[in-house]
Amino acid sequence: MIVKMLPRTLLVGCCSALFGLVVPALVSAAPVTQSAVATTDAPRVLIGELDDALLATMKQAKALGYAGRYRKLAPTVGRAYDFSAVAELVLGPHWSRFSPAQKQEFIAALTDYTVATYAARFDGYAGERFSIKSVQSLRPDRAVVYTLLTESDGTTHRLDYLMQSTDGQWRIVNVVADGVSDLALKHAEFTHLLDARGFPGLIAGLKHYTARLAREAH
Repeated sequence: MIVKMLPRTLLVGCCSALFGLVVPALVSAAPVTQSAVATTDAPRVLIGELDDALLATMKQAKALGYAGRYRKLAPTVGRAYDFSAVAELVLGPHWSRFSPAQKQEFIAALTDYTVATYAARFDGYAGERFSIKSVQSLRPDRAVVYTLLTESDGTTHRLDYLMQSTDGQWRIVNVVADGVSDLALKHAEFTHLLDARGFPGLIAGLKHYTARLAREAH
C-alpha cells in the first residue's frame, strides 16, 4: 500500500520559487529554536491530526471501502489543506484570468481529487507508523514539518509538509514525498491540460482522474 502511495517520477523539486524560498530550506531539516516554538506548535498539531486520521482509516480500510474512506478523510483533509492557495500556486499566472466562479469550480474539483487520492492510496494497514521528526520555522507565516512514514519492515519514506499561515490558520500548501513535490507534479499536469484543452478540459480532466481513482480503488 505504501509503495503505491508515493509517486515515482523524474520531475523532482519543491517548486520553492513559487514561495520565494530556496530548495535547501525545504529539503534539509533544521532544529527548532526556542523563539520558533510558538510558530511551530500549530503546524505540528495539524500534521499530527492528519497522521492520526490516516492511521485510523488505514486500520479500517477494508471494512470502510473506498467510499467510506473518502467520507472519513474528507473533513480532516479539508481542514489540513489550504486549497485556495494550492489552486493559485498550481496554476500560476493562469489563475488571475479565471472568473470567481471558475476559481471556485477548480478549487472544488481539486479538493475532491485530493481527498479521492488519499482514500484510494491509503487502502490497508500492515503496521505502518508516522512520526514527526522536526519542525522548521522559515518565517512567522511559513514552516516545514518533517515526518517519516515507516513500514513494518523498517523501510522509511520522508514526507515534508510546507505549511502556510493565513489569518492565523496554519494549513498545508505542498507535500514533498521522498524528494518529489506534489505541487510540482500538479503544476506540470494541470497547466498542460489547461493549455491543451482550456478551462473546460482542465475540469473534465480532474473529474476523470478522480473517477478513475474511485473505479480502481480496493
